[in-house]
Amino acid sequence: MAYTIARSAGKHATFDSPTLMATDSDHAASGGSKAEPGHTVPAVQIVSLLDDDPRLLIGAGAIASHTAQEAGLSQTAQEYLVTATKEACAEIFALAPPDLESPASATLTASRFPDRIEIAIELSVDSANAHSRKAVPADGKHGNKQVDDRLVDQVHREMRDGRPSVVLVKYYRPVKSKA
Repeated sequence: MAYTIARSAGKHATFDSPTLMATDSDHAASGGSKAEPGHTVPAVQIVSLLDDDPRLLIGAGAIASHTAQEAGLSQTAQEYLVTATKEACAEIFALAPPDLESPASATLTASRFPDRIEIAIELSVDSANAHSRKAVPADGKHGNKQVDDRLVDQVHREMRDGRPSVVLVKYYRPVKSKA
C-alpha cells in the first residue's frame, strides 16, 4: 500500500492511495457474480441512477457511446445506440407522473456481453409506486414517446417487480485482439 504525505495547515496529513483499477475493460472483473443456468455474465457492466433532467440524457448517451466503442461498433452503430438510449430514457420518464416535490428517477444499466450490448432503463422504486396508479398500455407504447425500433436489433418493454423498463439489445461480432 502506498501513501501520500501532504502539508495541511502546517501539519502532515497522510492519505491512502486509491486502489488501482484495470483500465482495459477486457480484463475488468465481473464483480464475482456467477451466471445463473442459461444466462451469461456481462464482461463489463455500468450502472447509473438518472433523474428526469434533460441535461442528464447526455450522460446516458455517453455511457451508451462508451459501451458501444469498447465493443468495436462502427461510428454509425454507436450513434444509433446513443439515440436509442436517449429515446428509451424519454420513454421511461414519460411514464412517471409529474411530481413537483421530487423528479422521477431511473436506473440505467449498460452491459457488454461477448456477442451483444444490452442497455436497460428502469423507472425507480419511488417513481414506479407513483406510476402504479396509471395503467401501462398493452401495446407497449408509453405516451407519445417511443424508441425507434430500427436503431437497435431488439427493444423489449416489460414490467420488472412492478416497474416499467425498456431494454435495448444490439448484437455485434467480437473484435479479435491483435495481442
